Parts: sequence; C-alpha cells; structure tokens
Amino acid sequence: MKRYTLYLLLAFTVLMCACSHTMPNEEGNKESKEKSVSNVTVKIPDDIFYSNKKNENISEDEMKVSITKYMDYSHVIDKEMETIVYKYEDATESDKEKLHKLIDEGEKNDANFNDFISNNNIPDDYKEPSKTLYEFVSSIRETLTQFDEEIVGAVENGSLKDISDFASEHFTKANGRQQQKIEQFLDKKNIKTTYFDE
Repeated sequence: MKRYTLYLLLAFTVLMCACSHTMPNEEGNKESKEKSVSNVTVKIPDDIFYSNKKNENISEDEMKVSITKYMDYSHVIDKEMETIVYKYEDATESDKEKLHKLIDEGEKNDANFNDFISNNNIPDDYKEPSKTLYEFVSSIRETLTQFDEEIVGAVENGSLKDISDFASEHFTKANGRQQQKIEQFLDKKNIKTTYFDE
C-alpha cells in the first residue's frame, strides 16, 4: 500500500474517531485512556535539512543529496506525528507538547528546503519536480497538523462543507497523481528516499 493511501486511511480513521466523540460528562475510561497514550515514545530526529547557500549554482549531485535529506527527515517527522495524531482524542498534554515540537521541526525543514530551491540556481530539470515534491510533503504535514482545529472542529459543529473545503484545499497538492509524478522523477534520477516506504 502506498504512503498516500495510508494518509487517506489515517484521515478517515481520525474523522470517524471525531464523529464518535464521547460526551464530556462520561468519565468512564478517562484514566485508562490517559495511561495508554502517555507512554507513546516520540523521538525528534536531529538531521533537519539546512543550507545557508544563496544565489549559488547547485550541482545535480548536491540536489540529489538535498532532496534525499529533506524527504527522509520529513518521513521520520511525519511517522512520529502519526503516532500522536492517530490517538489525538486520548493524548495527554505531554503528547500534545511533543506534537507541537514535531510540527515546528517539520515546518523548519519545509521552509529550509523551500528557501534552498527558491534562492539558488538549481538544474533546470530539477526546478519543477523540486517544487512539486516540496508542495506535496508540506501539504501532507499541514493536513496532519491542522486536523484537530479544522477537522475535529468541523465534525463537532456538524459542518460537512468545512470538511469538504479542508480536503479539497490540502489534497490538490498531495494526491495520488502528484505522488506518482514525484516517484517517477525520483526513479529517473536514481534518488533514494524512505519517504514513500510503507
């Protein structure tokens, strides 16, 4: 199963969890839920993409290394975020703090890569694909990071239009067609990354 499909399943599961929200006055399993999620181990990797280059000519070899580093770091961050997002309703405050740290790291990684491809002279055949993969990766992360305030809020308010708007906004840049284009480009350029691993 491809990574994009997994994200759709995750989004659907989160949506279903939000729909079956327990009532605030039902304390029931509150204590046991907190215990079950609070032991989630979340690691924040230290291999973020960074470059201080500006207005320089970037070689193809450097582009390959940069893309791999950007995507591999994104993969690790997103996997760690998923462990919390998937159980967000039952997450402790500590888990939510970890999630915010992961979000910050992911946003820095995206911004650093976008600055790198925007502020340097990269090979022509890397310009459009690099922009596409940046939009894909950053849009997936935005979907993960915004689901609580937008999706859960929309479900609680009963607004299917808000859910539809959210999905159309994020899945225009991160969809199966875009993923296929990115994977074809990576294969053509022999760029190895863990990003689309199962």
